[in-house]
Amino acid sequence: MSSDNTIRLLLINDNPAEAQRLVSMLQNAGRPNRAQHVASEAALTKLLQEHTWDLLIATEQSKQVAAANAIRTISKLQKDVPAILLSERVGSQPAVEGLKVGARDVVTVDEDQHLLLVIQRELTALEERRKSRLNDRRYQATLKRTRELLDSSKDAIAYVSDGLIVYANDSFAERFGFKDRDDVEYQPLIDMLTEGEQQDAREFLRQCAISNNEVEAREWRFTARTVSGTPLPTRAEVLSTVYEEERCLQVRIAARSGNTEELEAQLSEAKFRDAATGLYNRQRFVKLLDSAIQSAAGSQRTGGLMYIEIDRFEESVQQIVGVAGADDLHKKFADLLQSSVRRGDITARYGEQSYCLLMPETTPDSAESRARELLQKVADTIFEAAGKTLHITASTGISLLSETSGNADKVLEQATKAHAQAVAKDNGNTFALFEPDSDTQGDTDTYHRARVTQALEAGNLKLLFQPILSLQGSGEKIYEVLVRLVDGKDELAPMAFLEALGDAGLSTKMDRWVILAAMKAAAAQTAKGQQVSLLLHLTGASLKDPSLPAWLGVAFKAAKVAPKVVTFQLRAEDINSNLHAARDFAKQVQDMGCRFAVCQFGTGLSPFKALEHVKVDIAKIDASFVREVQDEGEDSEALVKLVGQLKEIDTKVIVPHIEQASMLPTLWQSGTDYIQGYYVQPPADEMDFDFSLD
Repeated sequence: MSSDNTIRLLLINDNPAEAQRLVSMLQNAGRPNRAQHVASEAALTKLLQEHTWDLLIATEQSKQVAAANAIRTISKLQKDVPAILLSERVGSQPAVEGLKVGARDVVTVDEDQHLLLVIQRELTALEERRKSRLNDRRYQATLKRTRELLDSSKDAIAYVSDGLIVYANDSFAERFGFKDRDDVEYQPLIDMLTEGEQQDAREFLRQCAISNNEVEAREWRFTARTVSGTPLPTRAEVLSTVYEEERCLQVRIAARSGNTEELEAQLSEAKFRDAATGLYNRQRFVKLLDSAIQSAAGSQRTGGLMYIEIDRFEESVQQIVGVAGADDLHKKFADLLQSSVRRGDITARYGEQSYCLLMPETTPDSAESRARELLQKVADTIFEAAGKTLHITASTGISLLSETSGNADKVLEQATKAHAQAVAKDNGNTFALFEPDSDTQGDTDTYHRARVTQALEAGNLKLLFQPILSLQGSGEKIYEVLVRLVDGKDELAPMAFLEALGDAGLSTKMDRWVILAAMKAAAAQTAKGQQVSLLLHLTGASLKDPSLPAWLGVAFKAAKVAPKVVTFQLRAEDINSNLHAARDFAKQVQDMGCRFAVCQFGTGLSPFKALEHVKVDIAKIDASFVREVQDEGEDSEALVKLVGQLKEIDTKVIVPHIEQASMLPTLWQSGTDYIQGYYVQPPADEMDFDFSLD
């Protein structure tokens, strides 16, 4: 589960202070949570029945609710809520006892680092189980649609298992003169052939079953017999597949048409090839990769994937020989790649400047050796394109294929990550092998710091503006300001990097850049006669920056922007972790005329405790409250209650992540002041939303 998601947490602990410490520890570790203290088994049952929960943390010796009883209740209600027990005892005995009653793990009290790792492991596993259940539902729906398509297809289609036709559509029955497909199903397919061809047909179908090829269909020409005994020359395609969870063969006879067989073959082949290089294209390669992964999963063999990119392609190729010359270079690069393949290898053009080499059977050492040889071959080759000579290099990331690979997307992601690590390490002409168990966090942090620093220096940052719509007709035009790091064609959110890194110096530098850029944008709107208000997010580091309030005063005067148009927003966990600093900062900016806001509000055991110390003008509800109602179909009681409590203390409320109009009546009746989300408008480059709609 992503660390951005709010954890829905059940706590069983007789000591309220210890329960609050656990919640604070999670918040400080960057894991926002909505915790609910459970004081009785009846309350636990009610909570489990009414809401979705991600985790249960219980003390081993709790008297209010016995941990073993809590786990039994979860099991009885058939809820997927992993339970972690906290024990004051040391040694293996508490773990043995806890695992016996169904706990996922047992952690000694106060071993917070151990607990955090266990929590992360269990949340990741929980997310995978939820995805698996979702995929299973989608799979069943896909099977239903597939069956409907098969039934209505004009192509004659049959599925054959152990020689018997286990399914045939109406077109198949009609092709052979039968009135109904029930007359065909569970009949031997061989009996529908002329006697002289039956023996060869048995051998052909046996070989098709052995090859287990789910990608490349094999052509089969035979002479069939209709129900009346008339010979029927037939051309079919045979493919290994699965029907109703059983391995079988699909036999498809295309509907009669005016197309020639040669033209069909040419069109079929052309759509799977890259026009410039003749290699397989991305679409075809992903299917072949999936097939190779399935083969690796069903055997003890290990395969490998090389993701290869030409280094600095734009500078080393395009700027020198232009677009036409680049195509010529790609053709020659593809030829070099093809000259390096071995039996069974598959090559493809994956992207504009990237290629893939699939090795169905290899070892880590062999894959690295081949990568080294290939890159050396590229570096030693003098390419010619558009009448010019080019000297280029390439880099590659390697991912292995095994029973744990999952699917093509996962393997490709691993290979591209390995490529990024290789380039970050040596800036090209190198390779790296993806190692899922390696501790690369330090390198990743350094990489993210470098990216943000470089973006600040090079100006590769941009602002986006998302409107916040008033439900109560205030007429105020509010935009939340979001910053994006422009990295090639991608736009990334550097704030996520910074808040995870905890780099105070870089965070405050980024905050000041955003403030100045946003003030400039606000001044431009004022010059057009448009009065807007801006919601600016600050990182927790800015709370500890004593020079920021004075700097803001100078910035407002320099930009000629009134402080009242700016609202500064911080995360609830940053405020809770720095109450005194948050109190002082809020007062200072409010004295200037700005507003102060909190986002991700509602997390933790006592979210309103901080508001007793820090004056907050606006509270943005944590997105988990919205997801419960909008995506998971739960009732809106918790959301409405939270909005009501905020209104009682005269705090304006923003409900974010609104994607459906069905949410609006509930929010309007609850007194919600503002809504934000893709239903209103996604983040945009300009502040041009029509607020007259409110």
